[in-house]
Amino acid sequence: MLKGEFMEALRVLEEKIVSLVGVVQELKAKNEALNVENKKALATCDELLAENSKLISENAHLAAKLEALESSVLSGNERLEETKVVVDDLIKSIDALVSSEHQR
Repeated sequence: MLKGEFMEALRVLEEKIVSLVGVVQELKAKNEALNVENKKALATCDELLAENSKLISENAHLAAKLEALESSVLSGNERLEETKVVVDDLIKSIDALVSSEHQR
């Protein structure tokens, strides 16, 4: 190999090395940016998991409260029906009393 060809080969090799160094630096920069993005995503994920846990707990609390209210309403309806029967009986008794008073 001649000196000129050797020098040309070295120049081409140098260009390729410079190019590879540039690619490596670019990849390192992209990797760092991805790591930062990943950390942000993990932080967001942790926040969402905490919020989800809080919402699950709140949902369970509200479901229990709703069940208690439904039970209370049903109990109230039963008492209302009982009260209606008592009032109806009272009205019938009053009507009977008034009727018997009118017959006298």
